[in-house]
Amino acid sequence: MDLSQLFHVRIWNYWPFNPWARFSGSDFLSNLVLYVPLGFLLATRLCFTRIGRLMSFGLTALVCSCLSAGIETLQGLTISRIPSATDWVLNSVSGLLGAGVGVFQGQSLWDRTTSWLKDRWHSHPLDIVTLSYMVLLAADALSPFLPTILLSQVWRNLENSHFGIAEGLAQHPWHWWLITRALMYLILTFLLAAWGGTGHRQREWGKAMFLAILFSLGLELMKPMIVSRVINVANIAIAAGGAALAAGMGSLCAERLSRRRKLDLAILALLGYECYLAWTPFNFIWKLEPALRKLPSAVELLPLYHYAMGASLNHVRLFVQAIVLQGILIYLLRMRFFRFEQCQARLALAVLLAAVLGFLLEGGQLFLPSRTPAMTDIYCFMIGAACGALLPRMRQRTEELP
Repeated sequence: MDLSQLFHVRIWNYWPFNPWARFSGSDFLSNLVLYVPLGFLLATRLCFTRIGRLMSFGLTALVCSCLSAGIETLQGLTISRIPSATDWVLNSVSGLLGAGVGVFQGQSLWDRTTSWLKDRWHSHPLDIVTLSYMVLLAADALSPFLPTILLSQVWRNLENSHFGIAEGLAQHPWHWWLITRALMYLILTFLLAAWGGTGHRQREWGKAMFLAILFSLGLELMKPMIVSRVINVANIAIAAGGAALAAGMGSLCAERLSRRRKLDLAILALLGYECYLAWTPFNFIWKLEPALRKLPSAVELLPLYHYAMGASLNHVRLFVQAIVLQGILIYLLRMRFFRFEQCQARLALAVLLAAVLGFLLEGGQLFLPSRTPAMTDIYCFMIGAACGALLPRMRQRTEELP
């Protein structure tokens, strides 16, 4: 590639350096918030040292700006990506905003948040699981994380929305609604009913059902502000059905199930969900020749290769989702099986189990015409399993899983 063409022509093709260029509101907003978390975390970390607030702010701004410049330059060396000085400017401003918050509020926010998380983890660990679960549901609903500030785009999303239940249900097959909506909000209702170690008292079920439905409604109302996302009333209806079913089941059966049986159900539900994510739409074709053509090449065996090549916020969501789900699974296995918890090689065993599960799930995709296996997912499973094996157990057994 001609580097002079890269730096003197291509990188200046976009607003604000080219007054005739167009720049979308979604790109503006996404680039403006992209580096805020990094700036906040870096400035907060530096504030715990003795270099002072001004120096922390300056170093953080420099790191964010240099990192963005490096990434934009490397994009110019690829075929599918375009470097942009506009992105660099917005990313630098984004880092400055995060650094400003981190310098003035980061240390106190970090201390309060970590203290709350530690206390909750030792006394009511299910509360942390519930929050993580809600974050995953929100990330799935708001993917691909392309916010828009264009009123025309928002109105277009509203016009394309599905406000009829029958029309909304037709957008996906029945099993999609059963697994990704009814089952997911059934589990959320169980988790919300156990918030703070309430022990699933009768009055908590109605409150948990209401909160789950309200959460689903809030996610739907946010979708028009995301490029390519629309409201679907069927999402709310099916989520409400799952929440109501959980409230009915909980009030009738929760107290009759032992802790071991509740753990068994949680493990089976999580395994079923992972199988569904990996094997949908279940149109297996058991032929060896097409499967062999889908085997990964040598470069595709590199850690995180597929996520790095995708380079989108949706790939970040998939990365976090794979790690969190596998970490929860291993932690549940530790709670369920005493020998697993006491095993001296617990970490190695957890990573091995995750690798085997990953190979089974990704191996099944070899026989699915619309799916492509990825070693990256297996690596993420192993990372999540290691996290689940290393997490400290709660000190008091004051609550039970649903």
